[in-house]
Amino acid sequence: MKRLLFLSALAAAGCYTQETPQPDGVASFQVNLTGIYTGGTRTPLPVVNECADAHGGQDQVPLEVRGTDDCRLALPRTPVDFDVEITALDAKGQPMESFNGPVSFRTVPGNIMGEYRYRWTQLTNGRGTGTVRSGQLYGDAHVWVQDEPPQVDYADGQVVPGELPQEPATRTNATGLSRLMKFEEPTIATVQVPQNSDQLTAYAGTYMRIGRNPEAGPPLLQNCPEGDTNDKQPVTLLVTGTDPGGFFVTDMTACRVREDSVPGANIQTGEPDGYYPGRFNSLYIYNYSFPEGLDPGDLLWSVSGSVQEFTSTTQLTFPAWTTRERVRLLPQTEWDKYLKLNPPVEINGRLCGYSGSLYLTDPLCGYSYGNYKMESLESSLVKLTRVKFPRVFQNCDANGNGTVPFFCPNTRAGTWGSCGTDNPSDPEIAERQCNIDCTLGIGQFAGVHCTERNTYNGFGQFVVEMNPTGAAAAGLDESVPNRIQTFTTDVNVDPTVVNWAQSDTFSRDQRINVSCDKPANVRFGANGTPVALAANTPLQHVMGAGEGIVFASVQNREDGTLTCKVAADARTRINLVTKDAVPDLAPDCSEDDPDAEAAQQCRNLHAASFDVVGHLRQVSAARPRWNVLPRDLDDICCYPGPGMECPQPIRPCVNP
Repeated sequence: MKRLLFLSALAAAGCYTQETPQPDGVASFQVNLTGIYTGGTRTPLPVVNECADAHGGQDQVPLEVRGTDDCRLALPRTPVDFDVEITALDAKGQPMESFNGPVSFRTVPGNIMGEYRYRWTQLTNGRGTGTVRSGQLYGDAHVWVQDEPPQVDYADGQVVPGELPQEPATRTNATGLSRLMKFEEPTIATVQVPQNSDQLTAYAGTYMRIGRNPEAGPPLLQNCPEGDTNDKQPVTLLVTGTDPGGFFVTDMTACRVREDSVPGANIQTGEPDGYYPGRFNSLYIYNYSFPEGLDPGDLLWSVSGSVQEFTSTTQLTFPAWTTRERVRLLPQTEWDKYLKLNPPVEINGRLCGYSGSLYLTDPLCGYSYGNYKMESLESSLVKLTRVKFPRVFQNCDANGNGTVPFFCPNTRAGTWGSCGTDNPSDPEIAERQCNIDCTLGIGQFAGVHCTERNTYNGFGQFVVEMNPTGAAAAGLDESVPNRIQTFTTDVNVDPTVVNWAQSDTFSRDQRINVSCDKPANVRFGANGTPVALAANTPLQHVMGAGEGIVFASVQNREDGTLTCKVAADARTRINLVTKDAVPDLAPDCSEDDPDAEAAQQCRNLHAASFDVVGHLRQVSAARPRWNVLPRDLDDICCYPGPGMECPQPIRPCVNP
């Protein structure tokens, strides 16, 4: 009781307040943007087309408008330079002229990159300027200035040397940030368009959301160049297939991409319309397990995850997604209503990277890392036409360690070998040579369609030969016309004389394909025995001694002029994986199998050619590096060999 009375007496005596002492150091920074440029240039970073058009062109858009909600900055796939003016502020928000010291930069989102001089600057009497270089920018971003040490790079456990500031005795961790800069929201093409001639994404390691849920705002619209019918269309994400580890998604309304718009592209033969065959608009979503609740044909509002490269295939990991429409809740006739709007693109010689003449790497479709035609279709649905399955499965794993060394070309020497320097005593040299000979059909496997068995057993992939170059009317690949010779002949007015048209010279042992538009007699070499050839029917032949030239004459005089086409066969290969889609199909088979039915099925398989639809994935160490993965049995059909049937359980193809 006495204690309570004593406290009451103190309270009655009055109370007072004491002002908290204000910090005497820097409290924050005022950050003004004075320029936004494409990194390494003084060219202003472009804004979206709609804003540029409204101001009369990209160079007419004022700085204060760039990056606002009505004038978003175009999504950069290269670093961006921000020029900034910085003023140190005290706790009352007043300029602090007594501050002298280094400050560092960062961007959120985005990653500071480049030389150290782009990561910090010196303030003198509370003021300074600098240039901030950052990449992987998207969405709502700020440039931050902070009283902290600058970000450094490491190599071999040591700080990479460079121009770094003298560290002050103390740091306050004070921070200031620029005005909000709004960039375009990312699309699949954002993360898929490659950089620096290496097919890698500019956004590796970045967590991204692609698409927008209805509750998060208006639909995300495409920003396409003028004339593209998809400009301003809502981003539409279609699930094109699932597998045990995830699913594939395609942006159905993505913009077309001109072939001359991506630096570093290795374009041997341009596309007829000047645009890539794909739109860089498909992505694999690695879910670590089967994506329950998703089916091919479903639509998504959005998908998010960390952008990663796995075997040179771009994917999202640790994903989340929101479903827009589940087609399996509709009548079965409508399950494929969106898939029908997304037809597969046929892979041909032009997409594989053919130039006008044969080249060392032709047998491996899309071998060049600069082949952005194939890259534009990565994770998309594609189609292979009339491919042939291998006849020989050769195990090149001589030491039994479960691996076979891959190989690279020496284009100057015109040979194949290691992808570096070999130790002459390396026991894997023989394994590599076996793999080279088998995969390319040369050396001990010259003229043989072979695939390496150890690779098939370990990864399920095997090499198929693609449709050879020749006349489209004969069912061959006419995508690179400069590889096809065309020759014609007229009927001689003297019925006792036969006019023979002839091709240019081919090399001995070269495999060719010839076809004519009317029934013809064809012979190889001046003294060869004529062979009757039906109209628009391919004839395959390996040139022997003295057979360098193809001769052709019309069978029926009343048919008039005869036109024939002939082309060397590059024997181009691509990898196929059927083990998940058609587990009952046995490509590694023997026509001498003791089981008569198995032997017959193998003969059927070897005699047939196949059309295949599947997702295109890249495996950088594989040879060939591109793989096609059909989804199920319906993705494969067969053209039986003469007098044969399709191998079970493959159905025959229905000709259009």
